[in-house]
Amino acid sequence: MQNPDKMKIKFTLLLLGISCSVFGQNQPAGTASATLDVSNIKPTILTGGDMFHVGNNYPTNFRPGFEVPRGSGKHSIMAGALWIGGGASTGNLHLSAQTYRQNGQVGYWPGPVATNQATQNTTYDKIWKVSKTQIQNHIQNYNRPGYTMPTDIATWPGNGNTANGEAARLAPFIDINNDGIYSPNLGDYPNIKGDQALYLIMNDKGNIKNPYSLPMNAEIHVMYYGFDDATNRPIYNTLFSQYRIINRGQTDLAGVYAGIWTDFDLGNPFDDYVGSDPATNRFFVYNGDNNDNDTTYSKQGVSLTTLGYGSIPPVQSVQFLDKPMSYFMTYEDSRNPTSGNPERTNEYYNYLHGIWKNGQILTYGNYGSNGANSPTSFMYSGTPGGSGWTESNLLSGTTYNANRPGDRRGVGSIGPFDLFSGQELSFTVAYTFSKDPSATNNIPVAAQDAVAVQNFFNNNLLASSKPVQVKETLKLYPNPASDLLLIQLPAKFAGKEAEIIITDNLGRNVLSSSTRSVSSNLNLNIASLSKGIYQVSVTSENHKATGILVKQ
Repeated sequence: MQNPDKMKIKFTLLLLGISCSVFGQNQPAGTASATLDVSNIKPTILTGGDMFHVGNNYPTNFRPGFEVPRGSGKHSIMAGALWIGGGASTGNLHLSAQTYRQNGQVGYWPGPVATNQATQNTTYDKIWKVSKTQIQNHIQNYNRPGYTMPTDIATWPGNGNTANGEAARLAPFIDINNDGIYSPNLGDYPNIKGDQALYLIMNDKGNIKNPYSLPMNAEIHVMYYGFDDATNRPIYNTLFSQYRIINRGQTDLAGVYAGIWTDFDLGNPFDDYVGSDPATNRFFVYNGDNNDNDTTYSKQGVSLTTLGYGSIPPVQSVQFLDKPMSYFMTYEDSRNPTSGNPERTNEYYNYLHGIWKNGQILTYGNYGSNGANSPTSFMYSGTPGGSGWTESNLLSGTTYNANRPGDRRGVGSIGPFDLFSGQELSFTVAYTFSKDPSATNNIPVAAQDAVAVQNFFNNNLLASSKPVQVKETLKLYPNPASDLLLIQLPAKFAGKEAEIIITDNLGRNVLSSSTRSVSSNLNLNIASLSKGIYQVSVTSENHKATGILVKQ
């Protein structure tokens, strides 16, 4: 007889999948929001692919939402968003991007890719917020009388509604009994990074995108997280965000770029410069002079007041931690046909791979558009104040030429990648705020912080080296199997955390699970798999073992 707790969860998932409201034509993307409040940064995150702003009606109800230091009322970023584009080489450019949601501009909708996408709004238009403290309390008390489970642990989206075509496994969780079903009442819990995390799922299939593009059937999972350690200044002043972009469609995509678009407002938004540093895979904003003052201004009739950071202003960086940054472009807030705001699909894609909106190649020096200069991939690269770029030469000057400090925005990108059907692209981005009270210039501090954040990420969040293949193969019983699979592990895995992944003959991950402490045997429910031949792999620390499974 099937475990009644599992049946209960499956029934709940089914109800969630069929009791949702329907998207209207061109309905804006997800508007639910949440904030982190664990580090020195308080970012506002939304469920529609954009971030760091409060409100959804630009400009009447649109305010910066990247507060740092937390509680200061000061902000270093006005808005941000994920841009994805690919498939141009086949003549069918697919793109999802947005900036301020103006004129119904959307690129993403809440929830995973599904058969009936219209059912996703109520279920997934939310952000799950979970802390390590909550998880530790859950581990200790989940089966004790009187324990009240936090809502976001109880509703963690570990499993999709397969009856609606959703993937069986969604958000990561620790599966205590290795049955593939998220059962927090049996001790399962979310697998998060950091001391507190926000988790959301979105897709590009839910409605008609603006700018228009055929859907990629891209499913995007994002985990934002931070660390509560005020003694470690660079880490305490960093927001981490981990992206998983999964091609759930049948179309293989080539030439895929993923970018992080950022509208920097470093306190006063009108005295900023931007730069890029390929050596540390980051782009950044810094002040055009040595004092960042308060300002009140009007945008389309709406009065806004921002607090400045004062003397010795900070630097705000955006850094790619596990993929090399391929391009950085900055553009004007204008309709300039070369360097203005992108409007069409191909213009967004151009900015993603180092080309001006009119197709002109990015060149080194001056303003990046002099065809007589050498091609480059990074605008305003190198040390701020260095030679070549007109903007960087004005770092400490008070007499400006035509390129005055101003309101800066840009996009840093990674790629190109092939994202074939069933494949996944993962990467992590760090937003680091650099202001050292003892510094006389925070630009070199930001460069040092970038190295510190990268080292922290490498040493604490990733294995120090790639897993080494264990010579023993996995022993699988029974084999062929239909429902339950027993995995016998080599002795080196005993007592360690492990991740189990099953891939099909096309190399696609079709089932995954993880566990805190394994014994010599693991049990895995494979009833959801179709008949066929699969590879089973188990990874733990520096060891990996594999075996071949026949599903009958």
